[in-house]
Amino acid sequence: MSSSTDVFTTPELYLLAASFGGNVLFGLPEKEIFQLQGEEVFKVAHEQLRDKGIIAGDGKITKNGAIIIQTVENYHQSKKYVRINNLMFAFREKESDELIVLVETAEQGQYQLRVTSKAIMLKMLCEHFPLIIREPAEKETTFLKKDISNHERREIESFEPEEMLMNLEFFHLKEEHRDQFNWHYYQQWLIFTKVEKLIMVDTVNKRYYHASQYWFLKVLFDELDFPYKEAGVYA
Repeated sequence: MSSSTDVFTTPELYLLAASFGGNVLFGLPEKEIFQLQGEEVFKVAHEQLRDKGIIAGDGKITKNGAIIIQTVENYHQSKKYVRINNLMFAFREKESDELIVLVETAEQGQYQLRVTSKAIMLKMLCEHFPLIIREPAEKETTFLKKDISNHERREIESFEPEEMLMNLEFFHLKEEHRDQFNWHYYQQWLIFTKVEKLIMVDTVNKRYYHASQYWFLKVLFDELDFPYKEAGVYA
């Protein structure tokens, strides 16, 4: 997909989803918000999809449009989602080599839709998040994670991270009890370094940990369904 046809507004994405009966797209504002604004919103979205060659002049879906709709449907059918900063990942079967990525762009209300291999995505994540390729301290071989002291916690609460902060969120939709306090459904971690220490903050339970690089990578790889053999190549 070229750059001219892989960036969409929320109403455009909901129009694409309507072709397979999808009314909810995880991570996007609710469809009802735009319905309340009147028909004009979706008329404009329809024209934009036609300008992009996704809908033909006779109203039929083009070949390229069918490919994009299939991608949106695969995103819609995912049983779990992982958010890393402005990237939302959706999944096919666990053994699949590909990920579907919805990227929230700098322009508010616009999203880029991508399908990419796990190997390429891991390489990209390593380039954008130095935490992944961080060299662990020797002591990190002796523990997975451990609570930090109250004194250090107070320091961290007013600390400006040295490197790019990673916001990591997991959503497991197979769970019937979809509540932020259900650990099996939802987790959010803020991850950064403080001097030589890797800090992971469990925002839901307000727990602060000094984490080992190995535990951090295990959490990341398990949730993104990355094969561990890739760790030796990139991390």
